[in-house]
Amino acid sequence: MKYLILFFIAFSFSVYSQNKKVDIINKFIEDGKEIWEIPGMTVVIVKNDTTFLNKSYGVKNYLKPDLVDSKTIFSMASTTKAFISMSLGILVDRGVLDWNDKVIDHFKEFKLSDPFVTKDARVKDLLTHNLGIGNEDELWTTDSTSIDEMLDKFSLSKLKYSLRGGYVYQNIMYVIAGKLIEEVSGLTWQKFVDENIINKIGLSCTLTWSKDIFEYANYTYPHMNDFQDGTVHVPFTISDQIGAAGMMWSCADDMEKYLKFLLNKTLINGELILSNKTFEYIFEPHIIIGDSFYPTQELTKPNWKTYGLGWFQHDYRGQKVDLHTGSLQGLVAIIGLIRDKNIGVHVFSNLDNAELRHAIIYKVFDLLVFDDDTNDWNNQIFKLYKEYRDNSINKYLNKFKERVIDTSPSLKIKSYLGTYSHLMYGDVVVTLIKNKLNIDVNRGVKNFETEHWNFDTFITDKDEKWRQKLFVDFKIKDNIVESLKIYDVVFKKNK
Repeated sequence: MKYLILFFIAFSFSVYSQNKKVDIINKFIEDGKEIWEIPGMTVVIVKNDTTFLNKSYGVKNYLKPDLVDSKTIFSMASTTKAFISMSLGILVDRGVLDWNDKVIDHFKEFKLSDPFVTKDARVKDLLTHNLGIGNEDELWTTDSTSIDEMLDKFSLSKLKYSLRGGYVYQNIMYVIAGKLIEEVSGLTWQKFVDENIINKIGLSCTLTWSKDIFEYANYTYPHMNDFQDGTVHVPFTISDQIGAAGMMWSCADDMEKYLKFLLNKTLINGELILSNKTFEYIFEPHIIIGDSFYPTQELTKPNWKTYGLGWFQHDYRGQKVDLHTGSLQGLVAIIGLIRDKNIGVHVFSNLDNAELRHAIIYKVFDLLVFDDDTNDWNNQIFKLYKEYRDNSINKYLNKFKERVIDTSPSLKIKSYLGTYSHLMYGDVVVTLIKNKLNIDVNRGVKNFETEHWNFDTFITDKDEKWRQKLFVDFKIKDNIVESLKIYDVVFKKNK
């Protein structure tokens, strides 16, 4: 009887302690949501195969009262990458692929600008951001093409550093990984993920095609905090040609199941989706990352920073943290694990650059691993990222101070009209609408009205996604327009 009473007292204290921590975290999230002015978000916390928290906050659309719920889908963005890594891992377990196989042995059309890199690139290299090619996101953010056409253009990108000799975050290599899955399995990466991961875990609202969100209906809207206009909508990013790098969508309820799946090393209903060897290989550190890491490192002060296969990694208070963010215009996500302590955290929110996600991760780790409620993560994270944001805004505004007033274009306005082309980045068409130059990028992917700025430079209206104005610089030679420059890319005028 004595031991039963002691057990009951210990159990009651444990329940009280957990409930108190839930209250602390919930208030922390609500306070942070107000600080960041986030319209809506979800937070899921799992510990020891038990759901510690699954809660939704706020609204899907800042102009409407519709509340976010646990079935509301958000963009997973780059947290999609882990599904690609696992899919390749499944093929490795089946014996039809090896991490060190040459990509070109399985995907004959694979081609990069450097013949040696093309020949020597290995399967795992597609996932570790160190094949030597720079970031070429303009191929999908300012263009809309088929996957094959995008990869054809990507093959023109020059080597920026030696093979496996550096680190530049790279989305398009994951698209190649998606094509590799298709070549080896005979299924698109979407269908492969659906059949071998999503359906087996029982994820009911996770979509592998971003275009399907509107049919699903219960989706959030992307928002941005414009430093001049406040909270605004930005357009949805429906770019399934880059899908394997970051176009999946999901909801809080599915992320709860997904966290448990990962913490259980892919054991689901008595079946291992990945062998333990392959699962652990995915989470091994594969490359060392230098300073190219999240600004949060200024507060967490890691001794080491690495990248696995679809996961960033670092140490925090003696524990190994595996995490990844997802950021798509107007929508953000983060997933963080301390696997040795069986703790997983996931956050979705519908505001661009809402870095409350980082604060939540470390608040949860402090409280659940170290029983520590002393760090003021909300204000520290907000102050840190506000400095970055302020610096970025000031850098942007400083461009407008360089204007030379009372100048005119070198030539008559019609001389600037025409089509300007770049082998990789496509076409810019300049037309005259209501006596103003109109800039059309790649058949309407971007379209701007311009005003004259100074000399042969014009300025656009705000990019509707990035919420900034752009300079368009025309180069004149022998009284003829030779080229224009936008996005730091020179497009030559067609004759």
